[in-house]
Amino acid sequence: MEKHRSKPPENRYAIFNKANTSGNEDQVKSEQVPESSMLNSEKRLISPKTGKVIKIAFFDFPDVFEDFYPHYDVSQENFSSWQNTGNHGWLEIVQKKLGNVIWYAPSIKPQISEAVHEKLNFTIKFVSSSILHRILWKSFYLPSFSWRWQRFYRTYALFASYLAPLSFSLLKTIYKDKPDVLFVQDYCSGKFDVLVLLAKIFNIPLLTLHSGSTYKEYLGKAAKKISIPKADWIFSSGNKETRFLEKRFKIHPEKTNVIRPPIDTNTYQILDKGNACQKTNLDPNRRYLLFMGRFDDSVKRISAIIKAFQNHAQTFPDVDLLIIGGGKDEKDLKGLAKELVPGRVIFPGWIGEAVEKSWYYNVSECLIMASWREGFPVVVCEALSCGIPVISSNVGGISDLVKSDISGWLFEPGDDKSLSEHINYVMSNPGKIKDMKSPIRKLAEDTVSFDAVEQTLRIGFESVLKNQIS
Repeated sequence: MEKHRSKPPENRYAIFNKANTSGNEDQVKSEQVPESSMLNSEKRLISPKTGKVIKIAFFDFPDVFEDFYPHYDVSQENFSSWQNTGNHGWLEIVQKKLGNVIWYAPSIKPQISEAVHEKLNFTIKFVSSSILHRILWKSFYLPSFSWRWQRFYRTYALFASYLAPLSFSLLKTIYKDKPDVLFVQDYCSGKFDVLVLLAKIFNIPLLTLHSGSTYKEYLGKAAKKISIPKADWIFSSGNKETRFLEKRFKIHPEKTNVIRPPIDTNTYQILDKGNACQKTNLDPNRRYLLFMGRFDDSVKRISAIIKAFQNHAQTFPDVDLLIIGGGKDEKDLKGLAKELVPGRVIFPGWIGEAVEKSWYYNVSECLIMASWREGFPVVVCEALSCGIPVISSNVGGISDLVKSDISGWLFEPGDDKSLSEHINYVMSNPGKIKDMKSPIRKLAEDTVSFDAVEQTLRIGFESVLKNQIS
């Protein structure tokens, strides 16, 4: 395996306060470090065990790298320059403001051992999944007759999720790196249960981040009764999820808080529509409705948005629908749009650059989402930061910020009649939409800016470190 180590930019945050330690920092005992020393001059957190800036071991949701990233043309070689997930937003803050992040990426076949993210400066380590997982994965996906096994996917997913992290390679790497905390995306998988066990074995606190899973999707529900309460801190996606955790798993409110995707409010801001139309080659005399996201119609229900738009396309001939993104259902969605509203639906493709995305938000009257399930989608936060309202199904934590006639409108998942009515309202009231911009922007600054999200993250990380001291 290669070791990719492009020289990272000088990290002005990587300073720890040696004044609070004496002798060999690696041997400082936790009781020798007062709580005040958890912060250094740059406000990064200090390990009560080592006296150094904390090491944070991060694990994302997929069992292995190959389960997700290659579907978006991301290889192990270019993973260190890619940053198009909500995880990257959170880790940008964690790396700059709280500690040194190591993203552990289990893989069927690691091609490189280590890299440094070119823009966000955290470390990435690829490690082999367990041999049992690799055998199972290859048996399920690689044979030419594997399609016959798809009806057993749920059973496969259960075993694969538990087996992937039971890896000697991962165990050895964690033991060598000695992270101070584990930071885990979502708690619905067997991978989470195994990491909770490892955290207890190594006596490392574990924080977890909800990212949209529902109880129906949990793998190993019986184990969750033990593993979820064992988490030292839970960042939930919204008040609804927090109430669910308290009721189902008896999670104490003092062990959780609500977190939302962080948004660069300097990039995502209110811009002049004429200039934004010029940047995107769109007609400034027309109005636009917007969907932005992954083309997975079974979850995102983009086809329902196209059909709802069809109901009003003739009444409002000056309005077009923008559908931005990419994915497995792109061909079918383009075919449906051509059949129902020819010439009125625009597919600009996948857009990853924040500046370019902000242009498309600013040409639009509103963002539309009709998903069956979500956590707290990044696109909602981006839209609000640009001052545009959101029409969305009432899923995940969206209702915490999307309020009727203030920042948007909600409807129950699958209620396409209400979706259509909200679209009609937006197209019928351009003056109302314009008046909503400034209050929506203020809401975003208060809730999803980097500073706001940093404070939420800091509360959780400081809490688990203080518990270690006590």
